[in-house]
Formats: sequence, C-alpha cells, structure tokens
Amino acid sequence: MAQAGWFLAVTLALAGCVTTQPQVDGSTKVRFSLGAPAKTELPLASTSTQNSPVRTTETIATTIRSTELGGIFSKHPYNGTPKTYFPRVAVTVKDWSRSDCWTATATIWWSKSKSEAVPAFSVCWGQSVGYAVNNAANLHLFMQQMAVEHSGNVRTSGPKPPMLAIPDRQPIGERQQLAFQGFIQQLLLDTGWQPGAPTNLWLVGYDAKATVGATDSVAIPSTAKPLDAKAKTQLEQALACTAIGQRFDLAKTLLKQAGWRPDQGITPVTLGDPVKVYGLSVHKVAISRDGGEQIYRSYLTGVSIQQLVKSASLKLGKDSKTYGRLTKAGVLSAGMEGSETTLTCTVSTEGTEG
Repeated sequence: MAQAGWFLAVTLALAGCVTTQPQVDGSTKVRFSLGAPAKTELPLASTSTQNSPVRTTETIATTIRSTELGGIFSKHPYNGTPKTYFPRVAVTVKDWSRSDCWTATATIWWSKSKSEAVPAFSVCWGQSVGYAVNNAANLHLFMQQMAVEHSGNVRTSGPKPPMLAIPDRQPIGERQQLAFQGFIQQLLLDTGWQPGAPTNLWLVGYDAKATVGATDSVAIPSTAKPLDAKAKTQLEQALACTAIGQRFDLAKTLLKQAGWRPDQGITPVTLGDPVKVYGLSVHKVAISRDGGEQIYRSYLTGVSIQQLVKSASLKLGKDSKTYGRLTKAGVLSAGMEGSETTLTCTVSTEGTEG
C-alpha cells in the first residue's frame, strides 16, 4: 500500500490526522487516519466568540449535487469495457478556509476530446459517525489507487489522470486535516464514485490565488523589502544545495517578508526580488525545515528539464527517467510540479542541528 512515496492508513476513529514527512526524491510521505466528518446536509458557516460558538448564515457556491457532477458516476457506471472509461472528473480546490464546506471547480471529460467545465460549487459535510463508517472503505480505496495510464507526477485537468488521485503535497494546515477528509468523503458520496474503474476522479491541486483563511492559508505574496545581500546568499546556497549554514536567520527573515511561515510545510512563496540558482532566475521557492529532513525547492517557470539538467550538472538516474546528484550538503533533484520545472535540495538533519 505504500507507493510513490505514499503511506496510507485509514481507521474508523472519531478524530483523525494527516502527518507528512518529506522524502529524498522531493515527494512527501503521508500518514492518514480517518476522522468523522460528515452529514449530507449543508451546515452554516461558523464563527466563535469568547463564550461559545455562533452559527451564522453565509452565501456559498452552488452545491455539487445541483451541478452535472451530482451522481455522475452512478448515472454512468463502469462495466469493465473501454467505452465506460469515461466520464472522468478533474477537481481543483478553490477555497479551503472553512471547516465545514470547501469550494472547487471541475472539468468533466466525456471522452478523450470532449470536455465540460463546471463552475464553482461547494462540497459541505457535517458530523456523523454513521457517515464515516459507511464511507470509510471507499475513501480507503480512493486514496490508495494508482492510475495505470497516467501523466506521472504532472497534474493536469485531463483527460489523462495523474499517477495519484490526491496530490502528495497539500497546502493545508493541521486544523484543516479533518476538513480535508470531510471534503474527499463528501466528494465521493455526491459524485457516486465507486472503486474498480480506471482512475476517473482526481484532485488537480489547490488554487493558491484563491482567498483562504488567514490562520491556515497558503502564503500569498506580499510586497517584500529589497533583499539583504547576506540573506540572499544564504538562500541561494541552500537552494543550490552547496551549503546550509547552522544559522539560517537572515534567510528566514527574507522568507517571512514574502509570507513564509516555518510551519507551513512545502507550500511555495513568491519572492519580491529573484535569486539566482545555477544561473537561473528563481522567483518562487518552497522551504521546509521541520523534522529529520529539510527541503529547499526552486520553481523555474519557463525553464525545461533539459535546461535545468545542463545548468545544474545533473545526472540521469538508474531508472533512466529522473535527474539528480549528490552534493556536500544533500541530494539535488529535478522534477515537475504542475507545469513548472523544480529543483529540490533535500538535506538530512537527523543527529544534527539545522
């Protein structure tokens, strides 16, 4: 069950959590325990006061059941023949700030050449033990499936699904982990998804430009001050995997100016001024300095893998598919995230201070 850097464990407990651990190849190992999200009715938005929670009404997007996605897989079941490999549904999460409803958009593929865009819709859940029990098996199977014919780690809106139905890098905070489970469970229920068919439902990812809650949001770029020369040098050396100093204070200050939080994981931020990594300009970076490994990732918009391989002197791996090399600081590897080429430095910090 552990595949492509993933580990999935689903239990029928009333509380759950998702923990992640960066891997050497730039992916993230995910440990998953099932909580109890779930009624099918639509709860109201919640706010809290010092004394008690207060429920208030709030306008949300059209519910998923009132769109073409409502029961789509029940209406078009898979019967084991190639004709029923479709429809396929690619979902992009737009707003994941609430604990009871998330908003998303989708693309439905009726065939390899015919698609239909589904505008913003809401997926809402509640608190029901029975719901969690009844849908645990499907959630388990959905999370561990791997597409046979896929686009690898490149996540697109189709028609070909990615290798994994769920992104292995999630821009969600600890307090959103149960909400993530609720969203997936309700999505499966409302679309009528059933295991057995080739991958026909997947998450493309999360829209970083969407409005999200301040406490558990991805980092939205802010106007940053001009780069301190020493801070810039520290960051460039780390991204190039040439040197990671024991003190990273100046670089941390620089990153925080761009909206970075030390506890946000491998969610990218955009720098006010670019840095240079192997002669290539980098405006967006992702830094994770928690746990036994540290990750320093550069996003190289408009740069091909071949250009990166040449600039960073990377070598073709034994699998004849991946590129990377060892450095004095750690492991340097090339990859793709969406349509962007990435360069990742992975440093083991077990037994050391970072």
